[in-house]
Amino acid sequence: MPKKSVAKNLKPGADQKPLKPQAAGSQTWGSVGFSSNRATIYGQAADFSVDYQPSDRLEMIKRIRYGERNFGLVRQVFNDYVLYCVGDGITPQSGAAEADVGAAYEAWFKAWAAEASICGRFSFYDIQRIALRAALRDGDCFVALVIDEGRPRLQVIEAHRVGNPIGKPVPAGMSDGVQFDSKGRLVGYNVIQGDNSSRFFDAASVCHIAEMDWASGSRGLPILQHSWSDIQTEDELLRLEMLAVRNDADVTRVLHRNGGFIPQDMKAELEGSGSANLESVASRMGGKLLALEPGESLTSLASNRPSPVFAGFLKSVQADILRGTLPYEFVGDPSAISGSGVRLITAKADRVFSRWQSVTIDKLCQKVWGFVMGWAVSQGEVPEGDWANVSWTTPKRLTVDAGREAANDRADVELGLLSMSELYAQRGLDMRSEMVKRAKDFKFIFELAKAEGIPTWTLYKPGFNWLQEGEGKPTAAEVAMQGIDPAQPTDQPAA
Repeated sequence: MPKKSVAKNLKPGADQKPLKPQAAGSQTWGSVGFSSNRATIYGQAADFSVDYQPSDRLEMIKRIRYGERNFGLVRQVFNDYVLYCVGDGITPQSGAAEADVGAAYEAWFKAWAAEASICGRFSFYDIQRIALRAALRDGDCFVALVIDEGRPRLQVIEAHRVGNPIGKPVPAGMSDGVQFDSKGRLVGYNVIQGDNSSRFFDAASVCHIAEMDWASGSRGLPILQHSWSDIQTEDELLRLEMLAVRNDADVTRVLHRNGGFIPQDMKAELEGSGSANLESVASRMGGKLLALEPGESLTSLASNRPSPVFAGFLKSVQADILRGTLPYEFVGDPSAISGSGVRLITAKADRVFSRWQSVTIDKLCQKVWGFVMGWAVSQGEVPEGDWANVSWTTPKRLTVDAGREAANDRADVELGLLSMSELYAQRGLDMRSEMVKRAKDFKFIFELAKAEGIPTWTLYKPGFNWLQEGEGKPTAAEVAMQGIDPAQPTDQPAA
């Protein structure tokens, strides 16, 4: 067997080059090595609660709130989230086995939801929009479940109100206003009131609406926190470019001269009083006649700002702002895509909205229903039953081809691949209530047709046009077109 070579510590010689000093890690990992061509990355690899300080969070909230008030793109992002996620409100549908009991639960909750807030200004569906917008903008939002004047109410607590006590030592286990026990279980939240005093809320009485991205974190992140540098850059670029355009619009003509002053005789000519011949010519030609000295010229200023290059650069900045939130084409410029690209962008946006709908339902709606209906059952205002069984109907899902998808849904229902409840839920409707409406509509149609002495089909499907037959029977052409069985009673046409 060959002998193993043994490395020796040799001094640099003719057959060995001296080692060059290198930064730690740069020999095997170029991505972490030091280079004067790259900016230094600050921070540390630590728990999120250590890396994300309360001062960082408050600074983020301040900047993103400023962006919402002053940047149209930022405001549109928040508007799109709220519009497609919550819309007119995410409504409950009781899953109680007894239909009358479930209807009683829904009716009681609807009456309560009209004035759900402790201040009496907001309904439950207003609170959904406010809480979702705050969670997107500030990183999280809190809704306290309280009993006020003997009734269950909701109190919205914005993110800047939850934090460590002011002027007092931070309790052990508290991270940015969120209290944990020794095992990492959630205990409650410290709320800073108007006089800077603290009030502690138990975790069971607070809905914390946030999308948690870190297992070691206690608070959420604003969805646009990673884009603030680009947001501020876009604002500064637009301000400078608009100032340049205004300056170009203010200076309309430029006089090119060789000298530095206007002679008196030329001044008189420009004013139209120096020569009778000039006045005579101007009167015949119309307009104004200017006389220039040799070597001088008067030209109009043609501005090329903003240039197409700047517009393309600005589009790239806006696209970078929106990365990680909604597709740029959905928010900024839908005309830039077509065909299958439209469906891809719409599907991606719909997934984002569905995710935040789940966050709103799990973090807010479910806890509010349990708190409110549990109180109503305990007080005897609604009958006992399966009151905790509830589902939530969201707004109609986003689509770009409603006709095509509706046809596919009808086929899936006929094949049993899609339930009627799921189909109605996709359209933001409840199957049971819609079926009740449909039954009442058909009952009205049947009774009206019977009272007027006319066939039923003349009210709900007049397209058959059987009145021309006199006896109410379809023609051979109508049979071929509509697929109707002539033996079928005339008041029950085939669908």
